[in-house]
Amino acid sequence: MASEPKKLDISTLETVEKPTKESSSKTYNLLLDVELELSVILGETDVPLKKVLDITKGSIIELDNKTSEPIKLLANGTEVAQGEVVIIEDNFGLRITDSAQNVESDKENE
Repeated sequence: MASEPKKLDISTLETVEKPTKESSSKTYNLLLDVELELSVILGETDVPLKKVLDITKGSIIELDNKTSEPIKLLANGTEVAQGEVVIIEDNFGLRITDSAQNVESDKENE
């Protein structure tokens, strides 16, 4: 048997002021120094455990991304942009071609 809902006495609630633009700006500035882990996803694939156990030096695993498809950039596991792989001296890099806002709006329009 369900219990009766309790009535809320709003006179006991504390009144708070809406944050000002200045306080919001201070909070925003605090967040600017937060470290994020960036990951670049070349592609993915599903394979049976047996195939994973057979992986040795020289094994090749085919990924689902085509060479013409953009590469995903993730910040803490969330896609924030897409781009293309570039080489910078002896390192790999990513040239951004689309931001997360554009990627999301493209998905919604499909």
